[in-house]
Amino acid sequence: MTGTGAAPGTDPTSDHEPTRDAASTSTTPDPAPSPDPVSAPPADGGWAPLTAGPTPPEATPTTAQPPTGEAPPSGPAATPLGPPPPGGWQTPPPPAHRNHTVLIAAGTACLVLVMACFGLAGGLVLLRKTTHTASGPNDRAASSPTTGGGLSAADRPSASPTTDPGPSAEPTLGPEASAYGPTEVRDLNRMCDDNVYYPQSPKRAGKAPHPVVVLVDDGSGLRHQDSGYYYSEGLSDRVERTWAAQEPGKVQMVACLDRVSAGSTIRQCRFDDPKPDTLPLVRAGWRLRVYEVATGRTLLDKAMPGDDRACPYVVMLFGERKIYAEVSDKALLAALRKLVTK
Repeated sequence: MTGTGAAPGTDPTSDHEPTRDAASTSTTPDPAPSPDPVSAPPADGGWAPLTAGPTPPEATPTTAQPPTGEAPPSGPAATPLGPPPPGGWQTPPPPAHRNHTVLIAAGTACLVLVMACFGLAGGLVLLRKTTHTASGPNDRAASSPTTGGGLSAADRPSASPTTDPGPSAEPTLGPEASAYGPTEVRDLNRMCDDNVYYPQSPKRAGKAPHPVVVLVDDGSGLRHQDSGYYYSEGLSDRVERTWAAQEPGKVQMVACLDRVSAGSTIRQCRFDDPKPDTLPLVRAGWRLRVYEVATGRTLLDKAMPGDDRACPYVVMLFGERKIYAEVSDKALLAALRKLVTK
């Protein structure tokens, strides 16, 4: 019997849609395009791409290797979980605090370098000073090594050690002649303080007496003429012209008397005018120098004690509230007598 129905065993829907099993067994999927080598996911076994066919056996996990040109991931994000993000493997951005750490480290290094430079300069300087006060060349060489065959900083100024010259090494300057003669007694102060002499004056020669002038500096820096120490010799004009000459052009000798030291207290001296006051009288040492006015030649240089230990009637104070024992008139006359009368 004929009819228009479908053949037996034939699915009526075969003309419209094939079955899934036929499609699965007869259709071969196109191979997936090879991934970009730069963005390929790491083969760490955490996940595998889906491919047709039977599921491959589970592989042994291996250490993940980063793609070429990328740094290995670190921290908790080193092992990916699940499928990779679109576009392939992307290295996570570094933490924001890393840049701050780099900047802080660089700044610290610069600061340490600057401080080291300043410290080195101070050390060199220290090395130079210690070297300057060294007592010998061996100590200086040990503390100042040289490099490259050159001289060290300590050895550059001088090849041999230098020492400060002692008093004997200083040149001794002789007295200097004045361009003019003395016209006032204070001009003769230059012989005591400036090592000056007056060739215009008469020499100490011929028949005695030989006139002298005594100029005293009691430590105040103000030199004055002693015009009363000779009173025991008399008060005539002739005696005065001999022991306390007032005509500087006729003086043959100048006696310089200077206080050079002070000691302990001898006694307390009381004064009533202008108001009651008490000052200590202390021991003192003096130096007597006698020069020839015409040549500057030294005739006497003698240390003398302050042997006058009586409280004076009048005192002139220059800042210090002390009285210094002076050379007595008798002691001064005794020191000058031979030079004046012989």
